[in-house]
Amino acid sequence: MTLLLAAFWLALAGPAAAETLRVLTSYPPEMIELYQQAFARVRPDLTLEVEYDHGGGALKTLRSPDQGGIDVWWAPAANAFPVLAREGGLQKLPGLEAGIETSLRGVALGDPARGLLPFELAGYGLALRADRLAARGLPLPARWDDLAKPIYAGQIALPVPSAIGYAPPMLETLLQERGWEQGWATWAEIAANATLVDAGGGVAVLNELLDGDRSIALTMDFFVRPLRKEGKPLTFTYPAPTLLSPAHVGIPVKAPHPEAARALVAFLLSDQGQTLLFDPAVSRLPVRRAVYAEAPADVARPFDPQAAGGRFDPALANARQAAVTALFDEWIAVRHAKLQSLFAAIHAAEAKGDRGRAALARAALAHPPLTAAAAADPALNALLRNPDSAEAKTIRAGWRSEADQTIEHAFAALH
Repeated sequence: MTLLLAAFWLALAGPAAAETLRVLTSYPPEMIELYQQAFARVRPDLTLEVEYDHGGGALKTLRSPDQGGIDVWWAPAANAFPVLAREGGLQKLPGLEAGIETSLRGVALGDPARGLLPFELAGYGLALRADRLAARGLPLPARWDDLAKPIYAGQIALPVPSAIGYAPPMLETLLQERGWEQGWATWAEIAANATLVDAGGGVAVLNELLDGDRSIALTMDFFVRPLRKEGKPLTFTYPAPTLLSPAHVGIPVKAPHPEAARALVAFLLSDQGQTLLFDPAVSRLPVRRAVYAEAPADVARPFDPQAAGGRFDPALANARQAAVTALFDEWIAVRHAKLQSLFAAIHAAEAKGDRGRAALARAALAHPPLTAAAAADPALNALLRNPDSAEAKTIRAGWRSEADQTIEHAFAALH
């Protein structure tokens, strides 16, 4: 009788309420909606409650005593995610890494032993107005350092790393390939050819090509592919060395619903979840190699043996990001007009055949006001993460003074 009454009341109550998972992300809402709809078809018993925050804010939440009640952290936060993993803030997820790539050309994309699983890759590269370059008689650039050539003066839109979120790792392409001193000298010459974009995010950078008169923008692949689908006159190329940045997914150790969270992570890394990355609303690169058989023709295939690319040390890039970002401001952005005048004078000397003086001026620019060893100092980077502190202001003022002297020496070498 008791069992019959219980069954009666359960029938009246209807089906059990869906379990709610709290998801922390910084992906755009249109991408999240696409995944919510797809996951609901697979697990209608689970509902996603989505909260939005970027790397630093998300890390603060996940370092709180209850980790904010978050069940799944799923985001492009290449600096913050590894920090939480190293601190033991993520659950180990044995078995979920099966079938996904956890390294690329010898560089780790995640850390499965600490619960840090890669979800997708986004590539740095060049958006091009190929029509405009052709009309101006200019070749398509193939390498990052091609942008330093004087033929591209006035053609480039360059994001300022302290103002445009995706830009800081981009600097490392040349700093790691060419070395610290020559890398900075090359970025100075590229900047002299460019318009610096210091507001408006990735959209503003591309608007220099769509609404402005520039032909080349330094950007990421997922900004460009949707615009191409809309018929915008853009192409995208991955210049050598190719830089790909992973995004991750993980389950906090204090997740209130760990089993349901595991189901969501398994879906995101499944064939179905990874194939959704090809949707124009998403436009990212999967970490599951098998799904590239269904990729559109214009999608890069980073795991193919013949795929171009160089080695990249993400740990080094993360360790010195605050210093590199601040140095770009003081070495390049603040004195952008002076650098443009300097390189115009260097190019004029070269055109006259005075390559000796031009070489001396270039050599002066291979001495940024900070060494590579100092740039990786944790204490320095900690200070520079608080740019309004007296210590950070003093450091940057010293760099400005040294940079001014360096540019004066470069000008003097031309006379």
